[in-house]
Amino acid sequence: MTGATTTLDLMRLPEAKRAEVELWAAELMAVTEPITRALASVASRLGVSYATALRKYYAFQSGGVTALFNRSQMPRLKPLDPEFIEWWKQLCQENGRKCAPAHRKFVRLFKSGAPIPGIGPEQTRFKLPRGYSYDNLMHYAPTRFELLAARQGLSAADAYRPLVFTTRQNMRVGQEIVFDDMWHDFEVIVMGQREPSRLLQLHAMDVFSGCLFDLATKPRIRRESDGTRENLSEVEMLFYVAHILEDHGYCGDGARLILEAGTATIRDESVQRAIFDLSGGKLLCHVGATSNAVTFAGQYAGASKGNFRVKAMLESFHNPLHNETSDLRQLPGQTGSNSRLNVPDDLEGRRRDVTKWLEAMPALPVELRQQLQLNLVEYYAADRLVRDIVERMNLRREHDLEGFVEAGLNTIDYELPGLGILSAGQFLARLETISDAAQRAGLKSFAIPQQRKMSPREAFNSGRSGLVKFRPEHTARMLYHARRSEPVTVGHDHLITFEDKSISPEPLRFKAYLFRPGDKFDAVLNPWQPDKLHLFKADGAWVGQIESWQRVDRTDVAALEARVGEAEQIKNLMRLPIRKRGIELTAERLIATRENIELLSTGVELTPTQKQNARALRKFDGDVSELAETASEKPESGPEEFSAEGLL
Repeated sequence: MTGATTTLDLMRLPEAKRAEVELWAAELMAVTEPITRALASVASRLGVSYATALRKYYAFQSGGVTALFNRSQMPRLKPLDPEFIEWWKQLCQENGRKCAPAHRKFVRLFKSGAPIPGIGPEQTRFKLPRGYSYDNLMHYAPTRFELLAARQGLSAADAYRPLVFTTRQNMRVGQEIVFDDMWHDFEVIVMGQREPSRLLQLHAMDVFSGCLFDLATKPRIRRESDGTRENLSEVEMLFYVAHILEDHGYCGDGARLILEAGTATIRDESVQRAIFDLSGGKLLCHVGATSNAVTFAGQYAGASKGNFRVKAMLESFHNPLHNETSDLRQLPGQTGSNSRLNVPDDLEGRRRDVTKWLEAMPALPVELRQQLQLNLVEYYAADRLVRDIVERMNLRREHDLEGFVEAGLNTIDYELPGLGILSAGQFLARLETISDAAQRAGLKSFAIPQQRKMSPREAFNSGRSGLVKFRPEHTARMLYHARRSEPVTVGHDHLITFEDKSISPEPLRFKAYLFRPGDKFDAVLNPWQPDKLHLFKADGAWVGQIESWQRVDRTDVAALEARVGEAEQIKNLMRLPIRKRGIELTAERLIATRENIELLSTGVELTPTQKQNARALRKFDGDVSELAETASEKPESGPEEFSAEGLL
């Protein structure tokens, strides 16, 4: 490369440096194969290392003579005028994508003679002077923060400002629980639907342990009313938070529920206040702030956005979870991470194929439906797979979660020759099975301790026993305003039965034997706790929480026997009023029976048949007396007493 620019730049070098560059250029132009031997000879003649000669050779091949310049030894350019620099930054800022088009615009304006701040009329305009090339002007371009803030907005530029860094070092389990939602990148089959659906998920992560300790899924089915898809709602998020607080709990010394500003949120300040009050002031709801602040006055404001960094630890869990659920054999029907850009070609074919089968299934016998092999996973099977994958991630031991070592989240494993690696608990349990002290000492001497970081699940389990849980009446107060639109009624079978296809394909049944058939209540059923139903009086007073009475798997013998025993116990409890009333009805008969027994006991010689009848009458007398005593007693084990106070 020996063009005019190269020649001018070469002439500006000091004489000694110019001679050095010309010498190197002459030597490198004469290099022929074999390259290695030729460069070794060049290095020897010029008194440099072979590595230096090789580096300059490749630089010369790609950039010509200018690549051999030592730019620091070039004469310094005259500083650009501050007015021009500011005008150049404005030009860059006004282009919404790149700075190169801004430089081309500058060149056009320069050559056309248009006035440019910082460039006087004495400057000739037929050619750009030194210092105004694109490469040089980019040294004066706006910073990345400035460009993103101007082109996209302040939220996009946040990555290029000082951020707040935190540590989990002094935290406790349940002190901060962060919530979020996500869409899985695969589709599932929902029985009763005639097309596949995406799988949606709500989940909660304990910040201290990094454990995603609970999740709830829902298929994105199509509504029958208007044909639109059902996404996750804020009401479902409220139900999910209630489930977390009742079934898992929070740190009793004080805790925060970190919610986002989108779907996984609780916007109602009255509900936030109720959570605070019910926890005795220990539990705060922190909803991530939203902002649509403009970068400069006059800029149009955009839609309000939340700050994902509030839940960065949970957001960072999403990508590996998507990666783990992309197994095409386990979870076919992948949609790609961005269906507009990378949706697999076979997805549309899968949809068409499975839709045909789903449309035909209602006309098929049940036995045949169960044998069909479809090309997508059924929703409940997919839910189980996702839970297994999440738990496998929770159990990972190789991780770089911040602050684990500083927080003391370490444990010790023991390697035993021939047995492998045992956890500390397994090792201690094995020691307890050995009664001989010498053998125990020998086992200890063979064991090789290995310290490691806990898995997120181990860290969470280490502190979950100390969590404080909401009582049922607490969650009832949280959920009262989300009660069902229609009241529920106690049936003649002493069950409350109703249908909710979004929760279960079959009718939902709940034990209501404490109430009279025909009694009506307002009800709240948490879709994430479908085994419990909250009942309320018409005035809003909480009656109590009753348990479900759903079908039992016939193959689960233990569960079936337990359900039969429970049904028998309920029947005996329901018999109590009958037994009490029966005592009065048999009182006269009991008196007559006793008189007959006394008559037969007056010393008259009885025949064997008469003696047998007398014994039977005495037994009847004893049975009736025992019945009278037990009917008047309160049963030792019965249903839990309900509090009628509720929300009063």
